[in-house]
Amino acid sequence: MIRSLKTFPLLSGFRGTPEADVGALEELLLRLSALVDAHHEIAELDLNPVNVGVDTTVVVDARIRLAAAGPPRPWPSTWS
Repeated sequence: MIRSLKTFPLLSGFRGTPEADVGALEELLLRLSALVDAHHEIAELDLNPVNVGVDTTVVVDARIRLAAAGPPRPWPSTWS
């Protein structure tokens, strides 16, 4: 998913800059996914900006909107 972004070349050492820690960004996305899966009351989550550096990834600002939790989200039948 990350490698399909139009801006991915900026993370992969664009114009002589060092390559960013894409693994740390992947870890951030996996942890966010687990957070949202565990807390169904999260209606929106905005991280802006997320700075991905050579050896670190930092979320500078985060906003989370909560709403009444509905029923658990079912897995799509195509995933079984």
